[in-house]
Amino acid sequence: MIEVYPVYQMAKIGDNRIMKSPGRPVYLQIEAQLTDFLDKNAFSYGQQLPTEYELMEKYQVSRTTIRKTLQVMEAKGVVSRTRGSGTFYTSESSDPSKPGADKVIGLVSFFFMDYIYTEILRGIEDVAKEEGFSLVIANSNRDDIRQYEAVERFINQNISGLIIEPNHNAKAKVKDLVALLDRTSTPVVTTHWGFSAKSVSTVTVDDNYAGRAAARYLLDAGHRDIGYIYKSDIQSGLDRLTGFSEELLEAGFPLQEQYVYSFVDEDEARDVQQGYLLTKRLLENCDRRPTALFYFNDNLAIQGYRALEEQGLAIPEDVSVLGFDNYTTAALVTPPLTTFEHPKYDLGRWSAKILIDEIRQKSKALPMKVMFEPKLVKRGSVRVGCGPGTLK
Repeated sequence: MIEVYPVYQMAKIGDNRIMKSPGRPVYLQIEAQLTDFLDKNAFSYGQQLPTEYELMEKYQVSRTTIRKTLQVMEAKGVVSRTRGSGTFYTSESSDPSKPGADKVIGLVSFFFMDYIYTEILRGIEDVAKEEGFSLVIANSNRDDIRQYEAVERFINQNISGLIIEPNHNAKAKVKDLVALLDRTSTPVVTTHWGFSAKSVSTVTVDDNYAGRAAARYLLDAGHRDIGYIYKSDIQSGLDRLTGFSEELLEAGFPLQEQYVYSFVDEDEARDVQQGYLLTKRLLENCDRRPTALFYFNDNLAIQGYRALEEQGLAIPEDVSVLGFDNYTTAALVTPPLTTFEHPKYDLGRWSAKILIDEIRQKSKALPMKVMFEPKLVKRGSVRVGCGPGTLK
């Protein structure tokens, strides 16, 4: 296995014993040894080399000798030096944008063959193909340790770049993954992670805005007793809750605890029908039935249809239902589900576009944060004109 070392940490650069050959300057011996090591792909294109002082200590030579070494390597195109930034590996044999070089993107996803993720994957694949990259996928199967190991393995294999759809990204364990991404010089783009991983680029949905927009739409439709059912171990679920509750509070109708139910991945592993189960529990335990329910995604909302119908409640006459994602089945249920459009395919495309652009940079680019504002798709599951009327 090839070892990869983070920026600012001394790398293990072969054998530091330099034999003084008659007639051959020491700096050329160091240059040959260092070039040989780098050309064996121990470093990826654009990765930063140790500092001059670290190389001095490693090889027990003067700064002048190290500078001569780097000057020769720069003249040969093996490295490039940027004043104030450092020295970077830029051999053409390692450049992912050059013909014949390995051009492979890794995708680490907790679940990629169902629901909206097939469209996200299609967007990534289309861009990768257009740009001449191959795509390798690792499914973490919702396991935090497996996810970390997959990311680490890809980095150690000097993959060109990584797209990561983190699982459980609102849990404390995700800090280990953040630390790993902070250390690596491999270009990384995450999806659906908001701004938690500040050292890498992110493509996501503005979930706080989505929560606010959902609350505003239901309030304007005249609803006051409004519930929210969501997944609490992912950041998007929490961000929508924040926006949703803030909008209701500012309108003078605080979100009532009896109308809020959540679940985590372990719950879903035991029973995938969390939308049905939690809707049923909410209806059984509330003092007064809500007039509207906002669901974290369309799958949950459609499961909620069943629980409402079992209680003899009509949609939207008795209870309005609002979903999120605009999944294929949203338009097929009765009544068709009012929901927010998730930019599935475009999110995948932009993730790949940004990653490939960063791969082609000579050094780690400044992180980009791209957020989509979801659009409301009005159908027949929300009753308008309920209760006291629209807000002014």
